Amino acid sequence: MAVVLSIVFFAAMFMGTGWGVLLVNPDVNDPDAVRTVCGLPVIYLWGLLWFVVQVVVVGLAYRFVWVGDDDDRTR
Repeated sequence: MAVVLSIVFFAAMFMGTGWGVLLVNPDVNDPDAVRTVCGLPVIYLWGLLWFVVQVVVVGLAYRFVWVGDDDDRTR
């Protein structure tokens, strides 16, 4: 589970602010390019989507991977 969550997290890092931006960034010279969805820029929504993916991964890791013995915390 930890390996899968790590892979998804790193993929979200690259897709949200790295190479994935090139997939949705509209061409400046294309007059018919869709630049907004519901009033928000497409590039902003793309980054927001991958941020939500990262938050979900951290939540799942907290719930299922980062579990430990309560005895370790009292030392």
